[in-house]
Amino acid sequence: MAHFIVRVLKSLAALVVAYFVLFLVLILLLAGLAAAFQPKAAPLEEDSILVMDLGFELTDRPRDPDPLALLFSAFEGKFQESASLRDVVETIEEAGKDNRIHGLLLQGNLLPGSSFAAMREVRRAIRTLAQKKPVYAHIDGDNLRDLYLKSAAGEVISDPHASADFRGLRAERLYLGEAFQRLGVEVQVEAFEDFKTAAEAFKKGTMSEEEAIQLRALLEDLWTVLIEDMGESRGIEPDELDALAGNQLIVHGEEIPGSGLADRALPRDELVSYLAEQAAYDSERESFRQVAFMDYLQQPTSGLPDVDLSSEKSEIAILYVEGAIIEGESDELTTGAETLIRDLREARLDSDVKAIVLRVNSPGGSATAAMKIAREIRLANAAKPVVASMGGMAASAGYLLAVACDQVYAEPSTITGSIGVIIMLPNVAGLAERLSLNFEEVETHPFAGAFSLARSKTPEEMDRIRSLASQFYDAFLELVAEQREMSRETVREHARGRVWSGRSALERGLVDSMGGLFGALGRAGDLAGIGNDFRIREWPERRSLEEQIEQFLMSADFFPRRKRLSDGAIGQAWRDFEDEIKRLSVVDDPQGAYLMLPYSLKIR
Repeated sequence: MAHFIVRVLKSLAALVVAYFVLFLVLILLLAGLAAAFQPKAAPLEEDSILVMDLGFELTDRPRDPDPLALLFSAFEGKFQESASLRDVVETIEEAGKDNRIHGLLLQGNLLPGSSFAAMREVRRAIRTLAQKKPVYAHIDGDNLRDLYLKSAAGEVISDPHASADFRGLRAERLYLGEAFQRLGVEVQVEAFEDFKTAAEAFKKGTMSEEEAIQLRALLEDLWTVLIEDMGESRGIEPDELDALAGNQLIVHGEEIPGSGLADRALPRDELVSYLAEQAAYDSERESFRQVAFMDYLQQPTSGLPDVDLSSEKSEIAILYVEGAIIEGESDELTTGAETLIRDLREARLDSDVKAIVLRVNSPGGSATAAMKIAREIRLANAAKPVVASMGGMAASAGYLLAVACDQVYAEPSTITGSIGVIIMLPNVAGLAERLSLNFEEVETHPFAGAFSLARSKTPEEMDRIRSLASQFYDAFLELVAEQREMSRETVREHARGRVWSGRSALERGLVDSMGGLFGALGRAGDLAGIGNDFRIREWPERRSLEEQIEQFLMSADFFPRRKRLSDGAIGQAWRDFEDEIKRLSVVDDPQGAYLMLPYSLKIR
């Protein structure tokens, strides 16, 4: 027995030592990774072309570096770069002032997920740069999003064998209702009103007429914005671009310059020679003299400098509403009420902060959480100007937060509105029965089990649930009517859960102005009486990679995130299924009431 205990103790000791060594190795790896990813001031020569490869993730909210993701990317030799909208726009502006930068080259393909609203603001910055310096774009296997952004260039050059996918817009939604029925899962719904179709995918197997109406109107508005912007910069009538989309499956080869999407076609080697003639030749690279956009962004002399706390300038705070709105704390994919309320209060009470910009990119979420946040926004409004900047999506609870602000800015392609309420009540009793699972219950009062997953709701329970949803809807209508200075009846005409484009929302008085994040910042400065004499402070403040590593080591979260399937038809279908299920995973409202976008919109 003694020998057995000794062996066990030796094994435990060896295990502890092994884990300790592994821990030290991990610390050394992460420390080395931190050093490797620190911005280095690489020498930048005169007449360099700033090369923007579009294969990075464009986000609204700045992303803190993820040490674990970087570690596994390092092992795989693949790095997924990301940059915030503000970083990208200010870096383009910096390039316009930098005498060492000859011009800008746009190449590569955008990653899925970048909103047209964010791209439009980047596109605006590129158009401004093109008035000062040469801006080139290279087309080679591009889709509509790539073509939209690259059309801002002063000179667009395609490869002789390139393809351009310019087939128009398509919105797609996965319907799970019939599959749920076969599995024995029921979803009972109370919605205000007929266009509030958030639960449609879980309850039905086909698209409703209301859903089809609002989707078609939304796509038509977005398409009009796209072809007007592209037509203006390319010198093509929008009707011609519309006809091109209707007549061509794929625009290929010499058809691309012929269609007006490019100025001419050049093979890659001739393009390199042409750019070297325009700027300068780099004998070491045997190419044109260049600097990568992401490297230039990270240099101390470009992009975003750290906030200088010793500066006497007034501040404008940017607070981000990103992803679903939930109770509790925020994370990378959601906005938690507790986190945002705390940040709003801190910005409101900070005397250096003269105004607040709320950047909203959210499909909505918990009605209770949104109402709590809206109260804090209105308290901030009473103390200093608060301006909303809508990103790609500011719908339902996202719109509720925006409309609580003094002024509301949107891009024409912003998806917004959806003034309505929905209560979704899943019931898995049928599934449990098929799995030979049995729910038993003991209750003290008739409505104690009203939100149970184990049974259907009774008619009496549904009456009271509808009354609850009606109260949330009335509060939503009253807030919009008060903030937008409309009658309740007028608001209801534009509500009913219907989604609008930013352009249509402006026509209906639901927003104040067209413009992006920087337009909202300018307006906030004017309202605060400080003009353009301010510095920007983002809430929460960005953390360095070292700080992220420290938090990571303290969290004991050492499990790698599951990789998603690669692009392709099967991978895309699986991601659609994942996205719909994830929408159920964030339904944490204590009363089951949600202000959510009617669908997880896929525009391709």
